[in-house]
Amino acid sequence: MNSQESAVPSSSGSPLTAFTGEFSRTRLSPLYVLGLSIVALAMILLPTIYLALIGLVGWGVLYHLSHNIGIMTAGSGGGFGKLLVYLGPAVAGGILVFFMLKPLFAKRPKQSEPLSLDPAQEPLLFAFVERICRLVGAPMPKRIDVDCQVNASASLHRGLLSRDLVLTIGLPLAAGLNLRQFAGVLAHEFGHFAQGAGMRLTYVIRSVSFWFARVVYERDEWDVKLESAAKGVDIRIGIILYAARGCVWLTRRILWGLMVAGNAISCFMLRQMEFDADSYETKLAGSDAFESTAKQLRVLNAASQFALEDVKQSWVSHRLPEDLPLLTSHKAGALPSDLHQKLNEAADHSKTGWFDTHPCDNDRNRAARALNEPGVFRLESPAGQLFKDFAATCKSVTRHLYAKVFELEFTEQDLINSAEALAESAAASEADNVLRKYYGQVNISLSPLLTPPGLLPLTEPATAVVRWREARDSCDRLRPGAEKASAEITRQQERLEESSTAHSLSAAGFPLEAKAFGLPAYATSVGQQEIASRQAIDASTEIIQQQMKAVDEFVAALRLRISLALPLAPTITGSDPKPGDALELAKVLAAVGAGLPDLHHISARMRAFVLLAENRDKHAQPLQVDRQLARLHEEFSQRLQIIQGPIADQRYPFAHARGQLTVAEYARYEKACDGKWRAIFEECNAHLDRLFSLHYRLLGRVLVLAQQAEQTLERPNDSSAPSA
Repeated sequence: MNSQESAVPSSSGSPLTAFTGEFSRTRLSPLYVLGLSIVALAMILLPTIYLALIGLVGWGVLYHLSHNIGIMTAGSGGGFGKLLVYLGPAVAGGILVFFMLKPLFAKRPKQSEPLSLDPAQEPLLFAFVERICRLVGAPMPKRIDVDCQVNASASLHRGLLSRDLVLTIGLPLAAGLNLRQFAGVLAHEFGHFAQGAGMRLTYVIRSVSFWFARVVYERDEWDVKLESAAKGVDIRIGIILYAARGCVWLTRRILWGLMVAGNAISCFMLRQMEFDADSYETKLAGSDAFESTAKQLRVLNAASQFALEDVKQSWVSHRLPEDLPLLTSHKAGALPSDLHQKLNEAADHSKTGWFDTHPCDNDRNRAARALNEPGVFRLESPAGQLFKDFAATCKSVTRHLYAKVFELEFTEQDLINSAEALAESAAASEADNVLRKYYGQVNISLSPLLTPPGLLPLTEPATAVVRWREARDSCDRLRPGAEKASAEITRQQERLEESSTAHSLSAAGFPLEAKAFGLPAYATSVGQQEIASRQAIDASTEIIQQQMKAVDEFVAALRLRISLALPLAPTITGSDPKPGDALELAKVLAAVGAGLPDLHHISARMRAFVLLAENRDKHAQPLQVDRQLARLHEEFSQRLQIIQGPIADQRYPFAHARGQLTVAEYARYEKACDGKWRAIFEECNAHLDRLFSLHYRLLGRVLVLAQQAEQTLERPNDSSAPSA
């Protein structure tokens, strides 16, 4: 027994005793290793070509300076012209060499310090990992890090010649997988490092691919300075700088070609290495577990996106879930069946592309089935039991994510305990389902469900149940047409944003690429583009107005249905109404809903404002840009004032770290800004982000209450209720 396992108390139920049967390592054929070697050599040759290009350009500059000095003494022309002709190519070439050398010395983006586990505190986990490493034939990790990603990875910490392996475990895996699945994932990661030669050749291939991506796509302040200098100097010198920019562009296109060639060379072998690692997972956990793991990973990845969206929305109220892996696992268990179906259909129809570094799930599942392995580890208890205190570890890694990765400034009081976070998550999932039930695919933000002051008063109680049933039937009849109209409105809103952006930029004097903004090909001048974008705005606006008729008709029927159901339910059951629930929420929902048209108006023009502000200093006449920014600033200010009106005296109905506040206070951006452009941008962005989200949350809560009321009305044992 090794040192790690000896530190773990023996127990018949220990995962360390659940390994049974013979485990055969996957052997790499000599041809496979030869293929890896050839690919690695080819990948090394590609940067060599890049260095040769740098040397060629440098040699060309020196050759020009030493062999073309006669330009300065030839003829009788002006001295400045001769100097320009002689030094121009040298300057352009020197700039090109600088930009080609720059990526070689650029520092990698600073990464946050990882959260590492202490072997003394986690003896079972380290012993479990060591047992898998011995089976697979991989070196034991020198360190185990944890994070909040739905992923696990193993990497060389000190480069090509080291054996310092670092294992990173995403705790959502431990929260959402069982031990058998989790062990298989670890075996897959260590399978990449089971063969020393394959491990190092893989390292070379992946490192060169990553380096090429940096060289081709990396941009920094020097690129901006070169562009600005070319526009801001004398045209005679500007020609040299434009020539240098052209050379930089051409060189990067050549490098892009080399990168594509490298991908074409390496991707096939990288996919084969994934199949090789999959074989280790299959042999350890079994062919059936491989497929179930792939399916669960898809679910966890989707759930992680929902959990992170919860974090984003909670932080608006300065509240954060204290245990993100637990929240992710909870989201995975609450995903609706239609989303499960979509995930499975996407996987079933997936195909492996030429430039994919990983095979598609279909191909990987077929390969795992072909192995027909029962697995040597089949224990299916929760993977979290490997950790001494899994909940505490999850909370620690969640805090680390907030502080070190997201760089949020929070206190312990801002953290929501797990029970409260899961309750809110369950309520949100219920609201999501109810929204789909009532609205189908209709965009809920197009037309407000309720208008101030809120719910319609209940009139003619004697016929109210009949009218409610008629309104419900009307909703079912009108929904398909509203869904079709909603889809068209969404397309036109995207077109409207595009056209509004084009109109503001062209009005400021920026020439545009017509195709990029959906403008007709004949619109080549700034004036033509301004006219064409204005016409496109008018056309999209007219289509939206026409399509809104179907949406408004559906929402009107739904408004009547909800306004009848909520007050009717208590009268039928004999219970007292609860104004603190539906009535109060309805008032806030109506106030927020009143601002939806203005929010959409701002949203369609925000991109134009951002592009104008970002490109102001690149314009030959910045004051022309300022006029457009001022116009949008005034437009946004007026719209925000309209939005703020109805919500000014409405109490924010949910918990907030700042305590009790109004919806208007909640919507406003709370930090000071430098300059009016930045201030209006942050104010608009805060209103859009917070009020659209709040509207969704309020509408979901009101419709949950409405559904409960309708279930009361539909009970067959209530003689006064209509039949379902």
